[in-house]
Amino acid sequence: MSTVEFLGANDELTHARVEFRSQPHPIPADARVAYKLAQVALVLYSFNRNSASIENLHLFTWSLQSRRSGQMLLSWWSGSRYASTVTQRSDPHLPVALNVGLIRGMVGITGANHNRVTLQPSGVLLAQRIISDDDLMTTEKTYLRQFNKLSDAAVSRRLARNS
Repeated sequence: MSTVEFLGANDELTHARVEFRSQPHPIPADARVAYKLAQVALVLYSFNRNSASIENLHLFTWSLQSRRSGQMLLSWWSGSRYASTVTQRSDPHLPVALNVGLIRGMVGITGANHNRVTLQPSGVLLAQRIISDDDLMTTEKTYLRQFNKLSDAAVSRRLARNS
């Protein structure tokens, strides 16, 4: 059966003009590798010894995705909201950024189970440059300062996790 037979010879669809146009679809900021690497550098720099478990890195980069997710983590952290709701959050863009960070030597994977991410000297330098520039990533820096110096143990205690 031909298309004309299927649609009907007199049907206006048989004579419709189909046109395809390229339309740009901007990539959201949190999906851009350079931005995500800067976030990773800031988060890890906020942790003791510039190192965090992959689970905590996911949690904190997830909390930077939106005001709502940031407020949720802050309420768990302060104890005003019970953290028994699923506190393991993941950032879908983090694995790509970590792979690029590994290739570029900005981060390293450590730990017996390869479950820790550690900021390497070039990553520390990036974090320090971001922190020293008052006009760069101000929202993220202000947000992370609310947690003081972080550690995996502090996150576990605050969120009542079993590590």
